[in-house]
Amino acid sequence: MRHPYSYTLDLLKHSVDKAPHFFPAERRAAMHAEVEKLAANPHTPVTEIERMIVTFGREIWPYRKAFARIHDAEGRVHEDRYLQEELEKRGLKEKYLNFLAKGGRVEDVRQGGQEFEIFFSPDERALIVEAKLAVHDRVSKEIQEMCLGSKNGDCMTLIEQYKKEQPEIDRRIATLAAMAERSEKWGPEIRGKVKVFEEGWSGVEHDVSKEDVDGEIEYYRGVIELFE
Repeated sequence: MRHPYSYTLDLLKHSVDKAPHFFPAERRAAMHAEVEKLAANPHTPVTEIERMIVTFGREIWPYRKAFARIHDAEGRVHEDRYLQEELEKRGLKEKYLNFLAKGGRVEDVRQGGQEFEIFFSPDERALIVEAKLAVHDRVSKEIQEMCLGSKNGDCMTLIEQYKKEQPEIDRRIATLAAMAERSEKWGPEIRGKVKVFEEGWSGVEHDVSKEDVDGEIEYYRGVIELFE
């Protein structure tokens, strides 16, 4: 029998799968066991699954952020070289270099910009996507190995840094939630933003940051002062 909230369960599974390999193995196994337990019970309320997405996502968040920081610092410098290697295997390196020589950007290739869509045929784009996935897997594996080996100290420092940052973000979200309770006009809209930020711990559909929450706090302070 298909679970009535299978889509939300898939989001929960995805949030756990986003944990880097250096996330504690025992906790990962316990999370997967909890997911299976919820999946086996068709009477599990959707609110319980949503709560677990936030709870597990919050625990994984410092590890995800540490991984992203190491990736930006260590992985980006290798990505273009790896991409050229993968494109050479697929017979597209020369055309890729020609694309760059004519003003194309690496970012267009990574994100699929308009110039990229025009320059390459559908079949070529499919091969480039395949190459990008291979590069992503290679870089991710290298970073995982770094965090378990040569960069373990740096990764652990970043994890602790992000763990300390979480209460600061919580306080900001609480400030935003309190504003919702004080504003009849803007309360529903603000509560929606609070929900988005709380869901952001999982990183499944969006992320959460101090800067984003601060931006919403300042915005709603302004509109409440002006229009209430």
